Amino acid sequence: MKLENMNRDFPKMPEEMRQMIEQEVEKQLAKPDMLPGNRKTGRHISKKRLAIAVAAATLALGTTVFAGVLYGLKNNRVGRYAYETKLERQDGAQDSAVSAADEQHYVKIQASYLPDGMVQTEEGKYNYRDGRGGVTMGCYYMDTGDTSFEKLSYNVTEKEERKVNGRDSVYLKTALNAYNQSLYVAYPEEHLVLEMLISSDVSKEEALKIAQGVTVMPTEETTGDDVLLCYNWSSYLEAEKANALAEESTDSVGMTFSKKLLEKAENIGATMDMENNSLEKLPGLTAKVTDVQVADNKNILPEGMLDADAATAFDANGNLKSSTISYIREGDGVDTLDQVVKTEKSENKLIYVTVEYTNTGSDILTDIMYNGSIQLLETKGDRASVWHRELETPAAGDEWNYVVEEGLMLTAEVGAYDVRGGERGNNYIDTLKPGETVTVHEAFAVPADKLGEMYLNLDGTGEAQSALENGWMVDIRK
Repeated sequence: MKLENMNRDFPKMPEEMRQMIEQEVEKQLAKPDMLPGNRKTGRHISKKRLAIAVAAATLALGTTVFAGVLYGLKNNRVGRYAYETKLERQDGAQDSAVSAADEQHYVKIQASYLPDGMVQTEEGKYNYRDGRGGVTMGCYYMDTGDTSFEKLSYNVTEKEERKVNGRDSVYLKTALNAYNQSLYVAYPEEHLVLEMLISSDVSKEEALKIAQGVTVMPTEETTGDDVLLCYNWSSYLEAEKANALAEESTDSVGMTFSKKLLEKAENIGATMDMENNSLEKLPGLTAKVTDVQVADNKNILPEGMLDADAATAFDANGNLKSSTISYIREGDGVDTLDQVVKTEKSENKLIYVTVEYTNTGSDILTDIMYNGSIQLLETKGDRASVWHRELETPAAGDEWNYVVEEGLMLTAEVGAYDVRGGERGNNYIDTLKPGETVTVHEAFAVPADKLGEMYLNLDGTGEAQSALENGWMVDIRK
């Protein structure tokens, strides 16, 4: 778990991954951030760290597709503070074939023990009721062979190889990360590796007790409170390598476009054609943003709109919490550690948006996935770009290299909504008859000093330039 990936108090499975599972469940996903917490930012990783990561991914892709059963999960030191966690074959192990890379593998993960105050919030995810941290679990299917499992961890301050229910496991603790503990447990007979990401307010002892009570069983089921889709290791490696190389490019997250393109943003009250705003055409579908409100307290929201995660963004009085910003001097994570130079509080505002979806066509529309995120578009000269906290750069004389925000489970990019449908009961409209309108409400948290840069993006890809060009971006600046 790299320090730069810490973005919120509790890692949340990316919504785009969920949507792809639901809409293209027959395809294996190819995203390195499938497991919670592995969220890419636009900050460059150090050259030394990048070289190690790319080399590891490149070498691992060449491993055999046959795997034995008897393996040891080991930590190999890389420099002073980096460790490579890998499965090593033991003498005498017998080979057995693994499934092809395009097959899907689901498991049922259940935890028989949770600390007081910790509850399950979704499949593989457990957090404290009061909004503190917790534990998130995910798994990898080793379709390239069990011995191809290699994970590099940076800024490691503590490590231990141990047994969990008789299985090889590796525990790692890193510096400066809200989710600063990881536990890997090998299930070579099933060609699986379980990954547990653990917050700093869960003790090592409690984390190990949780792990001792975890059962992982392959299943034919594809849905359920405890059912997870394992991430094929071949897809992880390909995407991890691509992302590591993308980090080296100055055009990764901070891509700019012409400021004139902002003139294409629609106004509140304008009707937008949404027919091609999905993987499948939706003839006659339109959207209209009818209202945008700014507030500090959740009493503006309908009852039941907030799930357990989003509710943690508010204090006991219902007021939206602030975020903590850390300014960090970067080490290479291998021979030197990252160090916090200073911290600040950033106040947030609650943005409550109303969107009307109407079927103006002649056919009934079903399974309509709607999207919404607030993008903060800043301008410099004749260029515009999406603002991200992580892209802030130091001024002359500053001792820090990059910024990390310990934010909320409600953000500008990940909001709450009140219309739920589809198999998972999330951001879907089940049915829309000809002439019918469904009103959707969405809520976001935005830095208080960025209200003058807010645009609502209704594009499913979340890409700003595309949304502007296609007429799916709305100017909601305040």
